[in-house]
Amino acid sequence: MEFRCDSCDRDFNSEDSLNQHNLAKHATNEKKEKINSRKFLIFSIIIFIVVISSFTVYSYMKKPGGYDDFTNCLTEKGVIVYGNDFCRFTNEQLNFFGKSKENLNYIRCLDNKKLCNEKEIEITPTWEINGEMYEQVQDFEKLSFLSGCKL
Repeated sequence: MEFRCDSCDRDFNSEDSLNQHNLAKHATNEKKEKINSRKFLIFSIIIFIVVISSFTVYSYMKKPGGYDDFTNCLTEKGVIVYGNDFCRFTNEQLNFFGKSKENLNYIRCLDNKKLCNEKEIEITPTWEINGEMYEQVQDFEKLSFLSGCKL
């Protein structure tokens, strides 16, 4: 009696041979389907995490800074901060404003040496408020008082 494999149309002499053949050649399709579905699930989870993370970062980037009104007022009143990006104190001062620092009228003395020399800037940061120069890091209350801008 001959035994035939339905999947690949091969003939076998015994039922044991056919069973061994099916286990070796055709049973792995079920395992592959399980592995493929597991890979698909993991891939889907990773994509979901990336999409959610991207959305969160995008939302944060679009959010206005906490001191936008204050920095806009400073800029409107002609307040200027002179500094250098490599200066630890300038960076400390600008970081007080968070994302709102983009609204400040900030002049880099490294890029504007002539202007900074004319203004006699020796220490950074230096604030120019109403024609007066104020050296070193200033807190918000002092900047508010000197400029007349509300916090």
